[in-house]
Amino acid sequence: MRCGKSIAGLAGLVTTLLSLTSVVTSSGAGVGDGPPTLTSLAGNTLSAVTWVPRSATTPGGGALSRFLLQAYLRQDGSASIRVWDGVRNAYTKPVERYWTLSGSKLCLDVPPPGPGGICADVHSWGPRIAGFGTTPYVMLDGDLKRGNALTGAR
Repeated sequence: MRCGKSIAGLAGLVTTLLSLTSVVTSSGAGVGDGPPTLTSLAGNTLSAVTWVPRSATTPGGGALSRFLLQAYLRQDGSASIRVWDGVRNAYTKPVERYWTLSGSKLCLDVPPPGPGGICADVHSWGPRIAGFGTTPYVMLDGDLKRGNALTGAR
């Protein structure tokens, strides 16, 4: 009897997981899966958090520093980027920088107080974007919104 109940419980769990999978994929969450394209990123504002190795001169503990950024990505590879300044408790003024996308490798030139140039192998789940890079180590997690959210222009 005990074995029968375990098998029935396992079957129920598998059925539940399959049901959840079909709900997630049919809800549109899977739209845009796979590497983003230049066309799918250009004309959007990326709002993201990045984690990079902490510099030896950076105060605080832990191995990673966190940076919040917003970048309006233009078709020509230019970007208007601002970074959260924790000292001022506000975003910096937007600065003109650049961005590139090669395959699924997204690179951004993040101005101070950000980490500088970062690259991450990104994947897109509809409006979500996330990825990581290894040289230097970086994690990126954020979302994309149509238009320039930095100025409110759509």
